Amino acid sequence: MFHTKGGIWVIRFIHTADLHIDSPFKGLKQVHPVLFESIYHSTFDSFHRIVSVAIESEVDFLLISGDIYDEENQSVKAQAFFRKEMKRLEEVSIPVYLLHGNHDFMGRETETLRIQMPKNVHIFGVEPETKEFISTSNEKVALTGFSYPTRWVRERMIEQYPSRYKEVDFHLGMLHGYMEGSGAREGVYAPFTLEDLLTRQYDYWALGHIHKRAVLHSAPPVIYPGNIQGRNPNEGEGKGAYLVTLQKGMTSKVEYFETAPIIWRERTLDLNGITSLEGLYGSILEAMEEAAEGERDVLLSLQLTQYQGLSSDVITRIEDGDLLEGLNQTEKQPLVYMYRLSLVAQKERLLFKYDEKMQQSFERSRQDFMQEERFKAVLQDLYKHQTIRTKFSKLIEEEAFREEIMQAAENQLMEDIAFEEGEE
Repeated sequence: MFHTKGGIWVIRFIHTADLHIDSPFKGLKQVHPVLFESIYHSTFDSFHRIVSVAIESEVDFLLISGDIYDEENQSVKAQAFFRKEMKRLEEVSIPVYLLHGNHDFMGRETETLRIQMPKNVHIFGVEPETKEFISTSNEKVALTGFSYPTRWVRERMIEQYPSRYKEVDFHLGMLHGYMEGSGAREGVYAPFTLEDLLTRQYDYWALGHIHKRAVLHSAPPVIYPGNIQGRNPNEGEGKGAYLVTLQKGMTSKVEYFETAPIIWRERTLDLNGITSLEGLYGSILEAMEEAAEGERDVLLSLQLTQYQGLSSDVITRIEDGDLLEGLNQTEKQPLVYMYRLSLVAQKERLLFKYDEKMQQSFERSRQDFMQEERFKAVLQDLYKHQTIRTKFSKLIEEEAFREEIMQAAENQLMEDIAFEEGEE
């Protein structure tokens, strides 16, 4: 399915990663039932759209760089859905090259629990290996990658990747891992440097694992596509995949397209001059209408500032969740659902204004504690308590819980600093 333009052969493919199909969205079960249904199906819907674009664009193949599923023990529903999408591609002769990452690693104990994929699906083994794709015109493409055998792969697997094959027309690398020095919040698995990739002289690097999309290098392209559906407020950017066109001796064409049916948005609302519940309610409804994003559902966090004109009774309605509950009763489609309504500390905007080093230190500390292993280490004493360990054993694994704890700690710290500044 190669394409020609002026007699020059061109290869076109889609690069995606971190599908996390069947992601539980554990921290959002309290939302409106209509919205939760959309949230639950969002990863399914997003990947379905990616496959549709692949078919419409008549790509040569599809690359999936790890974490197809959210957990090692994939549900039958998730696997059956994925197989159905693979069959759609098989029907139009589009092969798929995929590898498993740290979330859906290829553990031996799960081998008997996996549904067989169609013959167009090529899965990389647990050691770096190279597969070949040959077009009907005898154009050769080499693809190198590996799947995780366990959840934690600490080794520098990039060292086992070969240099570019001289006998092929294109050589593509697939790697689910962490670029050293990037400062990303995800775990440091299968680490590598940009130099490690470039020295192998591949024509394209299809990366996975980091949920924030990034083009690390343009010639050759070295790309993280990010995940396909934001699962928490820190993943609020557009989500989708890359449509890539490689042409011998020419600049690569890399096009990003969005497919996520739900997006996260954070907004600030200035309440200067608002003195009543009626005025507050109306202002918030206007903010929700302004946050609408066409056909996509929106999960909205609204922070209220300059609320000194509101009475203590109205403030209480905000703090105890009464106002938030009253706002989220619509079944209008598409939805703008406010999952968080909060008050910004009156002095927070002044903090760090004259101390850039303190601001940088604060941000580094926050990123440090958001690392999963660091977070668990801090809470290990708490989880020694029998009641906590037995009743809340799974809670420590939830990213939404980690984010909620960090936000509460940050708010408390901000209040304490503001209080100290006020005393001075």
